[in-house]
Parts: sequence; structure tokens; C-alpha cells
Amino acid sequence: MGNIQLSPKTKGVLLILAANIFFAINMPVSRELTPEWINPFGLSQFRISFAFLSFLLLSLFIKDNSNGFTLKEHLILILAGLMGTAANQLSFLAGLSMTSPVDASLIITITPIITMLFAALIIKEPISFKKASGVIIGMSGAAIILYTARYGHFEQSGTLKGNLVVLISCFVYALYLVIIRPLMAKHSPVHIMKWTFFYGAIIALPFTFDKLSINQGASTTEWMQLGYALVFGTFAAYLLVAFSLKLLRPTTVSMFNYIQPLIASSIAIVFGQDILNWTKPVSALLIFIGVYLVITSKSKADLVKGGN
Repeated sequence: MGNIQLSPKTKGVLLILAANIFFAINMPVSRELTPEWINPFGLSQFRISFAFLSFLLLSLFIKDNSNGFTLKEHLILILAGLMGTAANQLSFLAGLSMTSPVDASLIITITPIITMLFAALIIKEPISFKKASGVIIGMSGAAIILYTARYGHFEQSGTLKGNLVVLISCFVYALYLVIIRPLMAKHSPVHIMKWTFFYGAIIALPFTFDKLSINQGASTTEWMQLGYALVFGTFAAYLLVAFSLKLLRPTTVSMFNYIQPLIASSIAIVFGQDILNWTKPVSALLIFIGVYLVITSKSKADLVKGGN
């Protein structure tokens, strides 16, 4: 039998699918660690620093075919480090420590919608009626999560404050996907990630340096969970996202967030971290419909082709 040749798009889909599986599993794992065993800001710094060192080591064996990064590109990398690592990690883990994994996983599925809005502002992608309808429907799903978290009757429900902080992480990550994509056409994803996490580690340090202590008496389970958060939940996941961005558009990459609630919800319920009430599937359905409408709406290139 001959070797099966996968198209670039199929390869990209498989990469981002694997990345979101890692992200989804990392959600209940990180929730087990914070805030009882380690401060969420401390965990963020460990994740960012570990990823930088891992990408630095990997970059020694992978050549960047370009002649290095220009000053303008380094400014973009600094912004990417701020948005994609420092602000994203700090806000996400801080929010997760105050809410439930199910609520957090549902909220982040609106990232594709936010990504499309940033794409319209930054790269002038048109917003059609179909796209706008998707934004409204998806946002209504997120609003239900936020409302029921504040006024719900379940003891393990998320909190409004925690959900809002997770929502902030969605905005900064969406902006990260949009601004980092052009660099992928010129540079190696490994070298881009090396610089992104380098700048992210420096930016995050003033907020985390006094929160790096780990509580004594940790069991083997906690150390294994920390290992997963560092290796798979950060380094491997971001590496897969970077390579997928080389093959797919940012909105397509962000679309795969929709699988995270399915995985995270199942794991969280097994761990006894959450209760699945009727509002969560309703919210998820609205978000999925919104994401579908946004992703399947015509791009700027499609409209140009249609006009010719």
C-alpha cells in the first residue's frame, strides 16, 4: 500500500484538533491545582517559563529559514507575548480558579466569534448578515452562562467574576491568533513561539514573582497534574496551534474550541468538580450555532471572487 498523502488543510485540522484535546484536559487538571495547591498566577508563570525553555531547546535543532526577525516583527512578538501568553494565561487561570471547568470551557467557545470581529477590524474582513447573526446568537449563549453562574442554585456553579475573567482571556487570545498569523508565512513556528513565550515570561513576571510558592504536602497526583499542565497543556498545545496556523486561517483554528466543552465537561463531572444543569447544553447549543454561522459566512476573498 502506498503512503496516504494528507492535504495541508487536513494536516492543519488534525493538529488543531489534538491541541484542543490537550487544552480541554488541561482545564480540570489546572482547576485541581488552583488555588489550593498553587496560586493561579504562579501556575501561569511556571507554564510560560517552561514553554519558553522548551521552545528554546527545540529551536536549537530546527532552523529558521529567514534571516531573523525584524524590529517590526519583534514588536509584533512582544504584543503576541502579552496577548497570547501573559494576559491569556493570567486571566484564564485566575478566572478558572473562581469558576467551574464546564462554564469556562463553554465561554471559550465564543473565541471564534471574537476572532472574526478582530479580523474585520484589523484585516478588513466583511461582516455579513449571516456573520452578524452568528455573533448575536453566540454572545447570547455566553450571556446565559454568565447570568446563571451568578444566580444559579447549584453549589458548584461558576461565579460571575470568574466567568468574566475567563471571557477576557478569550478576547486577548483571539487578538493573538490574528496578529501572529502573518509571521507564520515567513518564519518557523518553533522560533516564533520561542520569542513569544520569552516576551510573555518577562511581561508576566511582575505580576507573578511573589506567587510562585507551592504548598507543602503535595501528593504524586498533584505533581503529575502539574507535569501535564506544563508539557501537554502548554508546550505541546501551543506548538500544535502554531503549526496549524501555518496551514489554516485564524478563524478556522479558533473554531475547534467547540470540542473543549465536550471533553472538559465529561472530565469535570467525573472529578466531581461540576454539575451539568439544563442551562449548559442550551448555552452550548446557542454558541455552536453562532460559531457555525460565523465560520461558514463568506470571507473577503469569496466576495471578491463572486464579484468577478
